[in-house]
Amino acid sequence: MRSTLLSRRLSRKLSRKLSRRSSATAREAAARRSRGPLATGALALGVLVTATATLGAPALAAQEAPALPGKAAATASVTRTVTLVTGDQVMVTTTAAGQPRVLAVRPASHTAGSGAFLSFQDASGDRYVIPAVAQPYVGRQLDLSLFDVTALAKAKSTTDRVPVTVSFAKGAKPSTPAGLTLTSTSGSTAHGASARGYATAASGRKLARLLKRRIAADVRAGHRPGSTPLFAGVTSVGRSGATTTNATTTDAPAESGAVAKYKLNILQITAEDRSGAGVNGQVLVTDTDNAAMMTAALPVDDGIEKVAVPTGHYSLAAPVVDFDASGNVTAQSLVTLTDLDVTGATTADLDARTATAQVAADTPRPATADYVAATWGRTDVADGSIGAAPTASAVSTDATPVYVNPQPAATTGKVAYFTQWSGHGTDTTDPYRYDLTGHLSDQVAADQRITVTGKQLAAVRERYVRDPAASPDGIITSGELGSGLPAAFSAAVTQTMPARVTDYLSSNNGGIWIQQSFPGTSLAFNSGNRTFVPGRTYTQDWARGPIGLGLGQYTSGPFGGSDCAACLADGNLLVFLSATDSEPDHNGDISVYDEQSHAFHAQLYRGGTLLDDRPGNTAVFVDGQTASDARYRMVADQDFTGDTTLSQSTTAHTELTFGLPSAGDTHSLLPAPFTCEGQSPTTPCQVLPLLTARFHLAADDENTSHRTAQSMGLTIGHVTVGGAGSRAAITSAAVQVSFDGGQTWQNTVLHGSKGHYRARWTNPDSAHGTSPAIRVTAADADGNALTETVTHAYTVAATTS
Repeated sequence: MRSTLLSRRLSRKLSRKLSRRSSATAREAAARRSRGPLATGALALGVLVTATATLGAPALAAQEAPALPGKAAATASVTRTVTLVTGDQVMVTTTAAGQPRVLAVRPASHTAGSGAFLSFQDASGDRYVIPAVAQPYVGRQLDLSLFDVTALAKAKSTTDRVPVTVSFAKGAKPSTPAGLTLTSTSGSTAHGASARGYATAASGRKLARLLKRRIAADVRAGHRPGSTPLFAGVTSVGRSGATTTNATTTDAPAESGAVAKYKLNILQITAEDRSGAGVNGQVLVTDTDNAAMMTAALPVDDGIEKVAVPTGHYSLAAPVVDFDASGNVTAQSLVTLTDLDVTGATTADLDARTATAQVAADTPRPATADYVAATWGRTDVADGSIGAAPTASAVSTDATPVYVNPQPAATTGKVAYFTQWSGHGTDTTDPYRYDLTGHLSDQVAADQRITVTGKQLAAVRERYVRDPAASPDGIITSGELGSGLPAAFSAAVTQTMPARVTDYLSSNNGGIWIQQSFPGTSLAFNSGNRTFVPGRTYTQDWARGPIGLGLGQYTSGPFGGSDCAACLADGNLLVFLSATDSEPDHNGDISVYDEQSHAFHAQLYRGGTLLDDRPGNTAVFVDGQTASDARYRMVADQDFTGDTTLSQSTTAHTELTFGLPSAGDTHSLLPAPFTCEGQSPTTPCQVLPLLTARFHLAADDENTSHRTAQSMGLTIGHVTVGGAGSRAAITSAAVQVSFDGGQTWQNTVLHGSKGHYRARWTNPDSAHGTSPAIRVTAADADGNALTETVTHAYTVAATTS
């Protein structure tokens, strides 16, 4: 999605994923699925996540301890937008441990049912997002790796290109499948050729249309959707560089010593849609004795899946999709089985006709649904972190209904189930919307209606500002972050911008929300984790300029994680700047960073010595910094002049001068759960005493001033993380304005003290229709200082009053 979640440079060293496919593991061998008579021994490998080399080895935890940021952290990407082979685009935000925390989807099409998606998260934390229209072909001609958004987000490719590998059947002449571009071929027709290429958001829509036509033809012919081959002569389309996960028939391996330790049982799973017909789809199988030992997203072919598993306890989850004769998605059913004991040959049925409970909501004011989701997470008997537990979701970003089947609480391990419902109001003169979550539950209740009263909701008066050059087609997202909620999507909906909307938020799971705004096609802003109390009214501005480059006051780490954006521990010094708007806990960026890495540059000096130089970044990292009297200067730039969708705040230049916090500065001690490089029980982490600036310009919702007498609020403070940070008094501040592109500067009249000021100046007649620059300087009692310059900071209207 071109208007996508901010691409950013700072992240964790992602924790190493658990091995997926070690042929030496007995559990992997046990998961080879039967496609023919069991007596033939023809078994095939399913998609299996495993954490051990042999069954005799102790199981690893489903999630490794999070790695802390280092030099790689200053360059890696925390949040990205990835393109699926169908043209749909997914915004992915990862946590410090590399787990997807916020996921939002923009459908490639707005036709009926195109907003339906299903999702799995495996035990390693990888998240798969599958458009419902593609589900019948996933695990058949479309490899599951195409939809691994966690892996796609880590790839070094651009946001609008998916590298693919196409495998052709023996005797088939290589040809270009619909929606793909092939760049090279290898092998021979006689032995089965292969080709490399890519898909883009635009070309992927061609593939999506083909999928829809094939499914429509199957339905009209009375066949199961996905029965007709998608591409003639093609055996598989997968993501380049990924291990193919499509099941292919192989000979069963000889029974190894490890396998011999376990009696294998045939588990037969059947799945039917709401008409009772068998489906082509996927089923998530989780070992609830040890989820890290086995979590498999297995393909269901013609309504049946057979897998050989050891004796034990399991759970099943299958998002089942229904289609009409036009290929449109008519319903999604998240069918689950909480507990399944396997002690011999066992059968289990996942029938969408048992999914009788529709996810819906009763709201105080009329509202029409624009987002519905049900998420089911499953921990094993060890009660591992639900945030990293295997999950399955059915998501609708349009009016497609979502149904679930009632299920009791688990007897082995736990279930974490919750729903999301968002809708827009019907009163166009008073725009409003609802973003609601159901109560986190350990079971799936028969009643799936979220019912709220006005007293149970917080009202947030959202002001969505837009650059005059940007597209009016924006996106907003909201996701509740209650304790124990499984990893899930944020509700992402389109919003015409600029706009002012009252957003009513529930507090069923603690009322802690993270929100995002994408005004147009380039800028993106992310809020900190905010707690909204029922019955109260709040205000929040998005992309209100001038857009600067700096730091803020954060209730959570960068982009909702637990990293510290400006910290020191054991001599390791890390500073990460981001785009800033008027809100102190917002951070943002230009969303096409991957194509404009040259737009950023950060340097760090100690005295006059250059310590770190990072073109393409706004973060610096150095180690060995222990001198208490050392003085540092960070210089950072962001340059958006190459983006034609931005006409304001086109460049920002920030210089920060600072020292190190003293060992006895208790105010700077970083609280849990935040972390930084070098931190240990004996070496605490301290927040660096860096100054921050937030501008509050008197302007309209396109950052345009219609006044001759101009004013701007200015707040100067220190970066804080979880409340920790410098308490040094702000001793000075100044604001200057330039009407000639920074060649000359005029002082403004500044009133205020102690970090809170208002600047006043005059927009001359010569400035009508132009965009002046603004420069701010400030200092504190400890000698820390800030200089921030923003060009084209705002627009002066053609006529002013």
